[in-house]
Amino acid sequence: MKRNFSILIFVLILTLNVFNSVVNAFFTDILCGFDLLECCGESHLQKDFVKLELSLKNKLFGQPLVRKTLISAVKGHYKLKNPKKALVLSFHGSTGVGKTYVSQIFAESFYMRGTKSAFYKVFVATKDFPHNGKINEYKEKIKNEIEETVQKCERSLFVFDETDKIPIGLLDTIKAYIDFNQEINGVDYRKSVFIFLSNSASKEITELTLDLDRKNINRENFKLKPFQRTIQDTVFYKKEPDNKGLYRATIIENYLVDFYIPFLPLEKTHVKKCIKAELLNYKFIDSHKYEKKHLEEDVDAIANEMSYEPPGLSKFSSSGCKRVSNLVRNLIAEKKYQLKDEF
Repeated sequence: MKRNFSILIFVLILTLNVFNSVVNAFFTDILCGFDLLECCGESHLQKDFVKLELSLKNKLFGQPLVRKTLISAVKGHYKLKNPKKALVLSFHGSTGVGKTYVSQIFAESFYMRGTKSAFYKVFVATKDFPHNGKINEYKEKIKNEIEETVQKCERSLFVFDETDKIPIGLLDTIKAYIDFNQEINGVDYRKSVFIFLSNSASKEITELTLDLDRKNINRENFKLKPFQRTIQDTVFYKKEPDNKGLYRATIIENYLVDFYIPFLPLEKTHVKKCIKAELLNYKFIDSHKYEKKHLEEDVDAIANEMSYEPPGLSKFSSSGCKRVSNLVRNLIAEKKYQLKDEF
């Protein structure tokens, strides 16, 4: 009798659990359908390759290798039903050349909620991992964040900014998640994407760009291979100040980074495109207050305010397009155009 009663209780509990699961799934689908909850489904995972291509074409200037490599790498990864490993991209270049911007374009193209998606995680070395002595604490933080996010959605995107300032050895924490492992504790990480952003090797990228320029090779015709090798060797063998960076990193030694993507130094022509694009963001350009015949001279004026290098050649912008936004706003203020908050 007792045995039958125990079986009955077990069946009831099992039935209730199944019922709760069905009810929870039902309400979750409703919340997702009304965009009240972000879910890992087709409605929230846009995977908009057209948007990605157009954004890179119209909003990123002077970076043909980035455009070509990123589009082919991402398409190849996302169109595989079962990729062999997570996609790992390492962006390298000086400040203001578009590294962070491109990672944001990626998120905006692939998640309905863009950079606000719960499946898009950004770690900034100087903010999240400032102290070498806390490396074990940081390792746990990274592991927990990755595991919790991928359990929610296998198509997650992780960005590690300032990897040249991350404590040596810390990034090797993610090796298991980006290696050729089918599952780790029942979770598949192979559909995720990891992006590293770094200023390391920017000097070498500039030198190689200058060398190709002297040979009259247009940057649209640059090949990725020489840049990849240069970046990989520089990052792996060069120890950054204060024991930071990817010096002798296991993830590099084991060839787990799929592409080292160079962000080339920007020439004045590229800076002018950034300035014009920024100016066109302001409604005053279309107002009666602004005489469009002055647009080109205003663009030139802002471009001439910026610093260029190397000394004696003054070919590349020292800060890329990073100062453009402030300089444009200053120009508008000087011309006494009234700005509204929404601008």
